[in-house]
Amino acid sequence: MSTSHSPSLPLLPAILLTAGLAAAAALYAQPLAPVQVFDAVCALSTPDLADWRISGGLAREAWVSRIACPRAGDAPQALRIEVRPGDAYDSSPGDLPNERVEIQARRELVRFDQPAWYRFRFRLAAPWHAQTNRTVIHQVKQNIESKLEIANGGHCPSANPFFKIEAGWRDEVAAPAFVVKTRGTDNCRDGLSGIAVCGPWALRTGQWHQVHVRIRPSLREGDSDLQVWLDGRACPRMNGRLGYADAGRRDKEGRPFIDAQPRFGIYRDALPNTVQAIEFADLVFWHADPSSQLAWALLAQTD
Repeated sequence: MSTSHSPSLPLLPAILLTAGLAAAAALYAQPLAPVQVFDAVCALSTPDLADWRISGGLAREAWVSRIACPRAGDAPQALRIEVRPGDAYDSSPGDLPNERVEIQARRELVRFDQPAWYRFRFRLAAPWHAQTNRTVIHQVKQNIESKLEIANGGHCPSANPFFKIEAGWRDEVAAPAFVVKTRGTDNCRDGLSGIAVCGPWALRTGQWHQVHVRIRPSLREGDSDLQVWLDGRACPRMNGRLGYADAGRRDKEGRPFIDAQPRFGIYRDALPNTVQAIEFADLVFWHADPSSQLAWALLAQTD
């Protein structure tokens, strides 16, 4: 494996705001229609999640308190997702027990061997658990065929997401940390954990952070294309395999597909006495190169 809006402009490095600005502005004048936007989710005080699935193990009566649209005056607000001890709890034999509250896109936004671009903002609510924990805030996943999982008598461990972003506490930076990890094998038994692509980069609770993602996942070694930016800072480009070539889920025609589309929220190792919350805003997806958008044009200079 090789690693080589608010699109809020203050979040981008200052140098980008002076380099090539005229050319970027010309591109920005030709907006590209997105395939999905997030704004409608919190257009009203009650979340509109018709285009999103909620974690299956989360009790229906808990939805209203875990997923909300807090408002300040009449301004639309971000979607707030909260996880409490025991939410969608999974004892996870062979791994650490976990709990989660996530939303997952119903629409097929990320496909094998096809490019997708998206961006979003997130804000970690204080206090944030100050002890090392596998805390995932975004993931895309091709699961293992159910009959092949060890829990069902097969030979494959349960699938890790092939692309995820973590924001758990890291002692190296003495703060919550942005970490990007990937996973891809031609044999489901090759390793059990993801490979770090970038991070840990310190995050601040109560402060908005901006993420941009360009992804073209492939089950062929060397054919993927993944790059992620945090507040305009580029992660190394990754071109290895993403997903499970031998045992990943297939559609009715037997073709590999991504059954767990982009998820946003909190998935963590179980924390018996800890409540955590995160906010998301300005999530937009494209299936064509969005370099006509000013923020993307500027980011291209860090590629």
